[in-house]
Formats: sequence, C-alpha cells, structure tokens
Amino acid sequence: MQFRRNTRLASAVGLVLGLLCAVEAAKVNKHKPWIETTYHGIVTENDDRVLLDPPLIALDKDAPLRYAGEICGFRIHGQNVPFEAVVLDKSTGEGVIRAKGPLDCELQKEHTFTLQAYDCGEGPDGANMKKSHKATVHIQVNDINEYAPVFKEKSYKATVMEGKQYDSILRVEAVDADCSFQFSQICSYDIVTPEVPFTVDKDGYIKNTEKLNYGKERMYKLTVTAYDCGKTRASEDVVVKINVKPTCKPGWTGFNKRIEYEPGTGSLPLFPSVHLETCDEPITSIQANIELETNHIGKGCDRDTYSEKALHKLCGKRPASRPHSPAANTLLDNTPPASIHYRA
Repeated sequence: MQFRRNTRLASAVGLVLGLLCAVEAAKVNKHKPWIETTYHGIVTENDDRVLLDPPLIALDKDAPLRYAGEICGFRIHGQNVPFEAVVLDKSTGEGVIRAKGPLDCELQKEHTFTLQAYDCGEGPDGANMKKSHKATVHIQVNDINEYAPVFKEKSYKATVMEGKQYDSILRVEAVDADCSFQFSQICSYDIVTPEVPFTVDKDGYIKNTEKLNYGKERMYKLTVTAYDCGKTRASEDVVVKINVKPTCKPGWTGFNKRIEYEPGTGSLPLFPSVHLETCDEPITSIQANIELETNHIGKGCDRDTYSEKALHKLCGKRPASRPHSPAANTLLDNTPPASIHYRA
C-alpha cells in the first residue's frame, strides 16, 4: 500500500517538473543579440584581414544559456560586397571581417555595407534564432606602392640661345597610377647623365647652370628619371634633347660682296640665296641699297693703255650704274666686270 502511494507521488512530481520545464522552454531565447551601430575598418591591398574600430563583438543577454546565449554568425547586406564576417568564438561573440579576395585601391578606395549578428536559436537546429539590428560598416582600402612613375611624353626637346642663362628651359612630367596621395605623387626628378650643365627641380623644370657655347656643344642629350614619394623609380627614363642656337645678329645673309662677270655671257643673278635674318623680332620696314663699284676696272692687264672713260665706252657701261632698288638684282650684258658692295 505504501509503494502505491510513493508511485503516485513520483508521477505527480514528474508531471509538475514537466510542466515547469515546458514553461522554462517557452522563456528560452528571449533577447536579440547586440552589436555597435557603426564600425570603421582599414585593410591593405595585399592583406585580407580588416582592422575594425571598435572590434567586432556581439553580446546576448540570454548568455550563458546554450544556443540562445551564443552567437552563431554575422550576416553582411549589400550588393557585390567583397567581404565576409566570421565568428571566432560563439560563447564570447567575437568575430572578424575579412576580404574574400584581392582588393584594388585603384578601382575602389572605400566600401560601405551593413552587418547583423544572429544567435544560435533554441537548439542545435537553429530554430527561433534572433537577429540584432543592422550596423553600418565603413572600410578604407590602404594603398601599396605597386606602380612606378611613367613620363607623359616619350621624349622632350627644346632650343636655347647660346650665352643666355634660363630660369626654365622646359618641363618634364611623370604620373603615377597608385591611389594614395603618398605613392601617387612625384617627389623628385633626377638627371642621370653625368657632368652636364643642367639641373632639374622637384617639379620637373630643367634649366642650365652656366651659359652655353654653340662652338663648344651644339646639342645636349640628357637622361632624366623620376621618383614617387615611396622612392620608387620611373619604369623607364626619358631622353631630353637641348639644341644650342648661336647668337642671332639681324641682317642680310647669303650673298657675296664680289662677283666676277664676263661681258657677253648674258644676265647673271646677283643674290639668288639672299636671306634677311630678323632674329624673330617684329619688322616695320626694310630698306636695301645696292651699289656697283666700277672705278677700278681700268687697272691691270691690257686695259692699262685705256683711259677709264674709254674703257667704259668700250665695255658698254651705262651712265646709270647705281640702281637703288632690290629689283636691280641682275648684271646686264653691257655691265663691265665689277665688285659689288652691299649695304643693308
């Protein structure tokens, strides 16, 4: 009889405990996980792990209950986000964000997306899991110095006047494809060719360090290189050619002061290659005088027996022997041998 009473009592206790467990099960996983609202991260192009501030940790007030108080994962929201979030410790909620593959700062310097944490639910099947609010994540991609400077032109050339000191003759310019300010900036240029009278500054302007002499050197060939602020040298140096021009003197060139002419041989051009050098100065007017000197034609050879007047008559010299126009640029058949003096 006593045994039956104990059996009934045990059944009643078991029923009460079952009901209590059912009530407790209904109270499991009452809270959502909690994370910060904003995260800022930095990742380098050649690395995949993101350094976050603050660190990625999800908290859950259901802890230390199994499953309900544990963090099972993080979920990233956004299109084509090249990152993933991974749980390192379920009980502490610690996690990391890392890149799925290589990042390219030159294509995209910054990435922004949202992130949620979710717990493990009420059991191993993840039933009734809860999610945190969405946090905003900003990640900056740090640059590495992967590109070298490249000159804009394949070569450069300039012309200078001898005897002149220049503040700037020409400018060479290089660019760099890196995305950061440090590695994309050109910090210095250098003339590689030794012992030349030129120098280049940090902005690429080349000038001479002494007055140049056309008789000493007519053309200088320099090799110039560039360095970015990460001290990477240009992929290819550039050639700079500087021609030295002799000092310019305005006046007529391309004519002889003395011309030999044999009577009876026809017309003879006086100045077929004459050229007026203006030294690139503006011209307002041009005046030229041509004078034929024939006073000496009675000297020498068999003409010594003739007077000057007789020689002039013999040779057919015209009375108007001094044309004052550039149009008189031809000796006629009846003009005697003469020296021509030209004034400009």
